[in-house]
This record gives sequence, C-alpha cells and structure tokens, in this order.
Amino acid sequence: AVLRDRVMIAFTLICLVYTVVLLQYLTTMPLAMKEHGLGPETYGLVIAANGVVIVTTQPLVGAWLSRRDHSLVLVAGFLLLGAGNALTALASQAWAYAGAVAVGSLGEVVAASVLQAVVAGLAPVHLRGRYNAMWGVAWSGGFLLAPVVGTQLLEHGSHVLWPTCAALTVGAAAAQLALAPAVRRRGASGRAVA
Repeated sequence: AVLRDRVMIAFTLICLVYTVVLLQYLTTMPLAMKEHGLGPETYGLVIAANGVVIVTTQPLVGAWLSRRDHSLVLVAGFLLLGAGNALTALASQAWAYAGAVAVGSLGEVVAASVLQAVVAGLAPVHLRGRYNAMWGVAWSGGFLLAPVVGTQLLEHGSHVLWPTCAALTVGAAAAQLALAPAVRRRGASGRAVA
C-alpha cells in the first residue's frame, strides 16, 4: 500500500535529497577542509558547532515549530541547510566552516522538528510502521549515497560540490512546496489513503 501512495513516495524522495545534502558535513567536508590545509583536529572543532546548535536551539524552537504548517517548516529547514552549503563554498578557514555548519545545523533543527510528524500524518493508522520504514529508506539511502555523490562532486572541486548541494536543497524546498497541499489535505482529514 505504501508503494502506491504517490504523496509518500514523493516525500520519501524529497527526504532522500535532504539527507544526502545534510550528510555532506560528515562525509565530504573533512576532505574539502583538507584542501585548505585544515586537519582532523580542526574538523572536529568545526563539526562540534553542529552539536552546540542542536543542543541550544532545539529545546527552544521544537514545540513552536511543530505547531506551524509542516510543509512550510520543512521548506525553511531545507533552505537554511542550503544556505549553510552555500556558505561552505566560500569557506577556507575554520571560523568560516564553523559558521556554515551552524547555519546548516539550524536547517537540520528546523526540518527535524516536523519530519516524522509529516510521515505520521500521511500514514493510515494501521500502516504507520510501513510508512516509517519507507521514510527510513530515505535515511538509509542518504547514508549510502552521500559519500558516493559527494566525493564524485568534490573531484571537480569544492566550487562544484557546495553550490550543487545548495541547489539540491532549493529543489527539495520547491518540491515540498508543490507537495504541501496534498500533505495538508491528508493531515487535516485525520486519515491517510490506504
């Protein structure tokens, strides 16, 4: 049944793109930083900005964001992640990388506040496990594809990788905007298509 649900399939693909881009901070960013002479210790300090942003902002905004239109929250999260990637394209020093990670991490916090709520809203009660499994495919696929896609793009340089990632998040945001009416209808009806 979940494979016949076009809205869920579209949402899963959007999440796959989001995940592939999000994971570039863990997969290709250390390689990009190495090109600027920044080693593993510096990467460790830079990526710590992710944890700091999550720990300090998620408790403050999570409940508030969950009461907003979920599709619009996702669009905002995707665009913030894209802005972080665009800033990463300009980075060459640790502070610039840390700032870019912080902006991207804000996008992660914003999107994470509603991602699973969208899945729950799309899923019929008796199929919630299957819908969550489909959403999990986006994350598993993202973990599989992120290093492959990222390193292929990085072979052409950071000036290709990061703008491409930013463009992918803009595409994901546009796709989520197009999907928003269907997500709203399904959430408002209180039941999903079986």
